[in-house]
Amino acid sequence: MSLRDHEQNRLEQLGLPMWRRLLRYVRPYWGFVALAMTITLTASAADFFRVYLVMPLFDEVILPAGKNAASTHLDRWMDQLSIPFDLGESQSPDAEGQSPGAEGETTPEAPPLSEEAMAEQIRKRFVQIVIAAGIILLLLPLAYFVRDYSSAYALGRIHVDMKRDVCAKLLALPLRFHQGSRRGDVYARAVNDVGTAHQALNLIFSDLLQASLRIIVGVAFLVYLSWQLSLMALVVGPLIILVITSFGRRIRASARKRQQQYGEVTQRLMEILAGIKVIKAFRAEAAEDAAYRRETRKLFKRDMKVTKNRLLARHSVDLMNQSLTFGAILIGVMVMGWLEITMGELAAFFLISNQTYRPVKKIAKAWVQIADASAGADRLFEVLDTPVDIHDAPDAVEIGRLRHGIRARGLSFSYGEKPVLENVNFEVNAGEIVAIVGRTGAGKTTLIDLLMRFYDPTAGCIEIDGHDLRQVTRDSLLSQIAVVTQEPFLFDGTIWENLRYGKPDASREEILEAARAAHVDEFVDEMPHGYDTEVGAMGVRLSGGQRQRITITRAILKDPSILILDEATSSLDSKSEKFVQQAIDTLLGGGRTVFVIAHRLSTIRRADRIFVIEDGTITQRGTHNQLLNQEGLYRELVDLQSTAT
Repeated sequence: MSLRDHEQNRLEQLGLPMWRRLLRYVRPYWGFVALAMTITLTASAADFFRVYLVMPLFDEVILPAGKNAASTHLDRWMDQLSIPFDLGESQSPDAEGQSPGAEGETTPEAPPLSEEAMAEQIRKRFVQIVIAAGIILLLLPLAYFVRDYSSAYALGRIHVDMKRDVCAKLLALPLRFHQGSRRGDVYARAVNDVGTAHQALNLIFSDLLQASLRIIVGVAFLVYLSWQLSLMALVVGPLIILVITSFGRRIRASARKRQQQYGEVTQRLMEILAGIKVIKAFRAEAAEDAAYRRETRKLFKRDMKVTKNRLLARHSVDLMNQSLTFGAILIGVMVMGWLEITMGELAAFFLISNQTYRPVKKIAKAWVQIADASAGADRLFEVLDTPVDIHDAPDAVEIGRLRHGIRARGLSFSYGEKPVLENVNFEVNAGEIVAIVGRTGAGKTTLIDLLMRFYDPTAGCIEIDGHDLRQVTRDSLLSQIAVVTQEPFLFDGTIWENLRYGKPDASREEILEAARAAHVDEFVDEMPHGYDTEVGAMGVRLSGGQRQRITITRAILKDPSILILDEATSSLDSKSEKFVQQAIDTLLGGGRTVFVIAHRLSTIRRADRIFVIEDGTITQRGTHNQLLNQEGLYRELVDLQSTAT
């Protein structure tokens, strides 16, 4: 099943389960996340308390200091006018130092503070407020550093885990998946979509969760200051939730289309890089550039649709926040006396409410970004949820070197509804060399893929030493098989590293011996860096014959009991073919069972038997001489090759 097919099957299943699965990545690092959230809660309380200190600053420092200063100026002005200003003289003598109490009793009043005492009290209170605010300001950066580092560590490890899971899944998925999927789309999911899924988690913890905790603390302070004003301030909450969820759905749908188009752009670029020689040979640079521009324009349009909805959501929330703040200030000033709150409490309320609305805006922004990033998470899980249809059976057995032979019974296989092989039967004894001949598309390579259990047959079976391949562990099966293909693949690295790929634990002597057997030493000795020569991506710095000899060295190192040669010399010139054929001759020894897919007579003649496949069925079998004496496809192919030469 390709990614496109699997994607269609999952479109109805997206939503909360995806987020639940994404959060499972957090479980191994929950301690770091819990530490970060605890620090957020504590630091938010301290930060809001710092703002709360505005109330005593107003009520116990600024306003009293202002009144005291005004009283001092008034007394000096009255003294200058020589007008007595002692309200105490107009009171009765009984009132001096006392106030009337119940039933004619009097209670003593606290003596008024002198200017100096009042100023000293104000100074002490001011110092207390400054010290408290200073301690908070000094400790907050340290707390936020620990929080941010803990979050970054956990999220970094989660990102690594996601990458590992995707790579492991891609390696585990059957050949059917890779042949049915576009490489650019797979690459985009493995790189870009993993990044956006990680970004979604980052937004959840760094923005959404931390901002939510900060809002909870802020609301607690607001309710403590005035629950009546808090109710008015919280009216806008449901409206904000409605806006961000509505836009979030739109953004998620648009972002999914954008991510799909990103895969198309990546696919187009990978095709350009892979086919650069062909493009230049046909002078098709302008056409390819135009095609790439078309794809990038589509990507830009889809990205701008996401951006438009994201900005609309953000500024809608800003509008509601600003409107509410303005309205709350007006109402607060108008009803301040009715609510019996001081100027300091009112100032603290509006400062804290402003601090509380900042994380509200952050949540609104994060939510639409999460909706955007969730498209990447969806596509990530489409890869991770793709079923692996080739498994070891619970009672699978391990096999060693081939001792008896390989047999196919009633073997059939189809790609979807298209049959490729139908009722194929054969027996190959251990140590035999068998050539498989047929026109392109006849089913030769598919037969080999079934032998390596890249696929399971739709009917019939293949047996190895009497064991159905489906009852054999894949590790033990593939440990006995080596493949040399028409297009040798080398990894970006040195010649030595590529040679060791056939047997990572091989000794230096083993590798050098295998290299000599495959005639690799003949061209390596001429290179300045020898076996440390970099081969480049896919071995582009080596010739086709040199690459092929390296792959043959891998096979020699592996020392398999079953060897598959899939058109191993068909793309080489005569000189390169000579060296490669000598290397193959070395590989054919050792009593190995060999399957050869080839067109050239030089390779086919050496086979003990030849199977001719037409339309998915073996129509002829025998030796080269036997088949030449029969009417049929084999003689026709030989005649065509003889005529061509």
